[in-house]
Amino acid sequence: MRRRAPEDAFKSSKSTASATEQKLKDLLSPALANSQAIGFAVCDRRLRFRLVNKAWAQMDGVSPDNHLGATMRSVLGPAAKQFQLAFERVFSSGDPLLGYEFSAEFPTRTGEAHWIISCFPIKDMSERLTLAAALVLETTQLRNFETWSHKFLADSVPILGTRFAAKEHISDTSLGRPTSAIKVRRSEKLSPREREVIQLLALSKGNKEIATALGISTRTKNFC
Repeated sequence: MRRRAPEDAFKSSKSTASATEQKLKDLLSPALANSQAIGFAVCDRRLRFRLVNKAWAQMDGVSPDNHLGATMRSVLGPAAKQFQLAFERVFSSGDPLLGYEFSAEFPTRTGEAHWIISCFPIKDMSERLTLAAALVLETTQLRNFETWSHKFLADSVPILGTRFAAKEHISDTSLGRPTSAIKVRRSEKLSPREREVIQLLALSKGNKEIATALGISTRTKNFC
């Protein structure tokens, strides 16, 4: 039996590695490779990056080439803990992890950011789980939108309502009509007798004069 020379073993190993790299590249479709919103990465069991797309590199501020072969912790810093959790869960269970949401701070960015990640197992030809892929979407802007929406609803809407009401009041009084008369016109279901009383009040008539004009007692007029 012919023994394989060390050079042959090296060539075989290199060929296997090349095949693996090509398989990883095949996972990255042109649409996903050029996506500006959805990050994509592949890591091995030692949580070293094997492949990332442009969106993932933009997310953590490190070039795609500087990811390859580097561990999550060395690239992502303190934020690695949350990303590692998703990959470790897939490696331990062998099942996909879908829609895991978390917050993290990157060393290359200011402030906390929010993310949603889905992670999937990748098995080799022997059905061994050797790699895991992840899709990640930043939801920071969506969270900020929700926060500001709630703040606007709680603070701004009542203030704007008051301002619009004040403008409407100014518009009415600028017409030179008595405010009391305007309010009366907006009131609902005034009786004919109530309208007569209001008209006499507008003419500066006293209680007795109004009662005499309407043929009622002063006490009755007060209850109109």
